[in-house]
Amino acid sequence: MAIAGNYFEEQLLKDLHKEIIDGELLIDPESIEYFSRLAELYPVLGSKIQWSEVPGAIELKVESADLQLSAFSAFFKKMVEIQRLNGRVIYIGDSAVNFSLMSSVDVFVKHLDAIFSIPQHHYFIAEDYSWCLVFTMEGDMSFGLPPCFFQALNIISRNSK
Repeated sequence: MAIAGNYFEEQLLKDLHKEIIDGELLIDPESIEYFSRLAELYPVLGSKIQWSEVPGAIELKVESADLQLSAFSAFFKKMVEIQRLNGRVIYIGDSAVNFSLMSSVDVFVKHLDAIFSIPQHHYFIAEDYSWCLVFTMEGDMSFGLPPCFFQALNIISRNSK
């Protein structure tokens, strides 16, 4: 696994070793293209999505750093349940892990503790970019659909009247 270049990458690959060997989890050595696509689909300020500009976005914050790991995991699982998230998901981090991962929602659910223990912002994106979940080191948790999806729904709604 020569892709690992730092402690966090090595540890994450070690934690995900079985899924990688079994072909359940794929590694892409790059993540910049995913960030670029997010910036095309979501309003951004600097390097962060402006969730206040995303219609219907769900946002929560956990103040205590000690509670972030459990809060992030609970939020992820709740969004999977209430939004019925499934299919292939892309995972990217913004600093400590430079590669991206692709797998099913279920595989990621099994490894949230290992993922969220890495000190960076975490992005989970539907393969078709139809939704995005973000967890920041400041304790912000956000879920939303790209604003262009709402614009398309409005056009369809107007045309069906």
